[in-house]
Amino acid sequence: MPVKNQTLSEKIFTLVSIFLLIILSVIMMYPFYYLLVYSFNEPMDAMRGGIYIWPRKFSTIAYRTVFQTRNIGQAAWMSFLRTFVGTSVSLFCTAMLSYVLSRKHLVLRKFFNKYFIITMYVSGGLIPTYMVIRSLRLLNTFWVYIIPGLINVFYMVLIRTYMEGIPDSLSESAEIDGANDWTIFIKIMLPLCGPILAVIAIFTAVGHWNSWFDNFIYTSRKSELTTLQLLLVNMLKQHAVTRSSDLLRPDQRTMAITQESIRAAITMIVTIPIILVYPFFQRHFTMGIMLGSIKG
Repeated sequence: MPVKNQTLSEKIFTLVSIFLLIILSVIMMYPFYYLLVYSFNEPMDAMRGGIYIWPRKFSTIAYRTVFQTRNIGQAAWMSFLRTFVGTSVSLFCTAMLSYVLSRKHLVLRKFFNKYFIITMYVSGGLIPTYMVIRSLRLLNTFWVYIIPGLINVFYMVLIRTYMEGIPDSLSESAEIDGANDWTIFIKIMLPLCGPILAVIAIFTAVGHWNSWFDNFIYTSRKSELTTLQLLLVNMLKQHAVTRSSDLLRPDQRTMAITQESIRAAITMIVTIPIILVYPFFQRHFTMGIMLGSIKG
């Protein structure tokens, strides 16, 4: 409703809502902004506290220390490759399973739906999972990042529910014209499921980008498979207090890199790339997650 057509009480309600949303946004964004400011402040000076809006002593030493880590370029490439391949393959396979389980003429459809739902509540545990992955000869291979998490049942439920909301007449018309299930899935269902697929793509990409534990467990013998997250986690452990004399002038070599500065810089490095992805999916995000969760 246009503001000029609102009553006084409605205008007050609108202003209060805007004010509260601004306050909420500041509360949510400030911790991230604080880490950004902290990461650009000189480490030893930052330990004094009192940094809120702008760096008191601007310095990029924390970032220089991180970026001079050995093999960081290879690790960043591996994280990007894992995120791209893992998201693409997982999204396609999950959508394909969702399409099959959304077909009303599928034999034992209810059984298969319940069977997959059970896997959301029951897990084999770390050791049995490790033994299965070892028996499949996936240890120390790139595909150990992709295959074990290929299908996410929760995402499958969202996509399946979205597909069930698409009129059956579209599929029936295509079948009359001679289209098979593969054609219907590729040319009708996938284009119509764009909003929910965009949402799942974001969630899956964030999961792959942030993951480091499977790298630590399953690929410890191949350093070329190390992801950026594991490399930075190991670096954080090694930098409780480190010296950086090779980065400074001789008269500054007593300055130390603190663990807090390293943590702040690492947080920025691993967070900003995935944040940059969100604007490309923003127009699909809200509609997709709402429509995909209407039915149970």
